[in-house]
Amino acid sequence: MLLEELSVLVKNIADYSYEIYQHSLNVAIIAASFAYYLNLPEEEIFLFLIKNAGLLHDIGKTKIDIKILNKSEKLIEEEWKIVKKHPVLGVEILTPYPWARSFLSLINYHHERWDGNGYYGVPGNKIPLGAKLLALADAYEAMSSDRPYQESKNLEQSLKELESCSGSQFEPFLVGKFIQLSDKIINQLGKDGVFKIGVHQFK
Repeated sequence: MLLEELSVLVKNIADYSYEIYQHSLNVAIIAASFAYYLNLPEEEIFLFLIKNAGLLHDIGKTKIDIKILNKSEKLIEEEWKIVKKHPVLGVEILTPYPWARSFLSLINYHHERWDGNGYYGVPGNKIPLGAKLLALADAYEAMSSDRPYQESKNLEQSLKELESCSGSQFEPFLVGKFIQLSDKIINQLGKDGVFKIGVHQFK
């Protein structure tokens, strides 16, 4: 049931926007890889949470006008307010699924900042670890991909940007570990939707 429902939800994202689908897949790969190499406790449980949260972290965007999401010019204030609703819209979409409830907080808080200046103003010490990992994965993937409003950055440029946001947008310790592990993490990308971390394989 879980895999069937998850597949339907991911397909809904792909049908709405292939770009959002590809971004979500890459974020799931990066976040799960990062979590694995951090050697976190309760590894199997945490990898399940972070992988699926990564796949579905932007599902709320399917409720937003695609013209706003694909706009190449700077968003006006009203458009930005709409875009900022996508975490809570995602939570609303996923709440009916019992298997998703354990990672709803990761989706809800993935745009919070270490300095407390995120969407909801939640400070770093109150942001779930998984949400902080998602935020890093999300930012790295966004920077390293072409977008309507920006050209992609290479690995060195992206890591430098993350480092410049250490202590403000991101937790310094996690930024340091991401940079340290970047070769291992990024090596998991580009595997046709299947990625293998150690003995774990995810589809």
